[in-house]
Amino acid sequence: MKKLSIILACALVALSACTKDKEVVPETGDDNPEVITVGVNDVHVEYTRTDHTELSRALFHYCLADANGNAQQYEAAEMTKQETFFEVTLNDLLSDTLYWYYYELFPINGDAFTTDRKTLHTLASDTPEPPTPPTPSGDFPEGAVNGLFTINENGDQVYFSKGNLQYQASTRTWRFAELQWDYVGNDSCGTVYENGVKCDNALATPQYSGWIDLYCWGTSGYNHGAVCYQPWSSTYEDPSHFYAYGNVEGNLNDQTGQADWGYNPIINGGNTENSWRTLTESEWDYLLNTRTTASGMSFTMAIVNDINGAILLPDNWSDSCFLLANTNHYSGNVINAEQWATLEEFGAVFLPAAGMHYGDEIIHAGEHGNYWSASCYIYTGYQYYYYYASHIYFISSIYCSFSCRPYGESVRLVQDKTTQPDR
Repeated sequence: MKKLSIILACALVALSACTKDKEVVPETGDDNPEVITVGVNDVHVEYTRTDHTELSRALFHYCLADANGNAQQYEAAEMTKQETFFEVTLNDLLSDTLYWYYYELFPINGDAFTTDRKTLHTLASDTPEPPTPPTPSGDFPEGAVNGLFTINENGDQVYFSKGNLQYQASTRTWRFAELQWDYVGNDSCGTVYENGVKCDNALATPQYSGWIDLYCWGTSGYNHGAVCYQPWSSTYEDPSHFYAYGNVEGNLNDQTGQADWGYNPIINGGNTENSWRTLTESEWDYLLNTRTTASGMSFTMAIVNDINGAILLPDNWSDSCFLLANTNHYSGNVINAEQWATLEEFGAVFLPAAGMHYGDEIIHAGEHGNYWSASCYIYTGYQYYYYYASHIYFISSIYCSFSCRPYGESVRLVQDKTTQPDR
């Protein structure tokens, strides 16, 4: 039987670091409650409860996924209890097929409960070896994810920064988030701390010593001609105070480019001026809706390390890198930190759903994603068009749309492949 050994702790089965034709010794621990050995037409599952709950019985529920990745009718398989784990072998499965599954567990003391739903994929009859992650070349940008994304019909490509853009007003410092899923949020949600204190976008002032990552449009900190240009600018300001270079139809990358946040030196992104930039509306649209990859997907929705967001897939992405469901629901792909490291090796980018700064509140943090483009919104047939700038928005999919300039939104910078500075 042809097999791959795959350790799963969350949603998907990564076909990487695998061993063929070899059984797996169960690995247990807080991050690895299960070991699944996947074959062409069969699957062997071993499960160990890691919270010291003693179980009397365990069922493995599984079903086919339809063409859209949705679960069909579940079947239940009784798992055999061994000394330290439960196991079951399923035979006569379809090859090269996506299955949903979950566990139903019966504690000796307490009520039965079910685990989160996850996916696995049986092997094709002739599964190739998984590809090797690309090795960064000498001109690979500091602070970037190692994946290339085409942004127009000319074939121009960019690298994305390794995290959302963050700012500390007290030191006038710009940096990229340490991890791709990091976002500031407010006092009750988010992942960013400074000296053990939770950072909060709602506290943005010129003296604030925490980090912020939601900005009104064009607030790069450079006096480029707008009335409001500082990163801590209030979301109560009039939209006309956020005109790039003082021009209602100005774009961030016009003139000197200083209205763009990427003009700033970024301490973990090369620390030189004018190295990074914000994608334009047309570039976001091409990247999301025109560009293709070997997998047929340019993006999908996911939960990565318990954070909702969107995954952008680089041009050379294929299912052999890591199998993802093409889904409009965050829960369609549930990925832990170890699995995300594999995706990131192959150039995947994660945009966390960091919410929006609106008035005195941070709204929809952890639920909605809003990311600025460098383009103003031009539609003169609409009376209040000068209020807006273009952005991307997601909750169930990603949309190119527009938003009011004084709203605080996320910024994810890119660097052009052909214009990387010397380091």
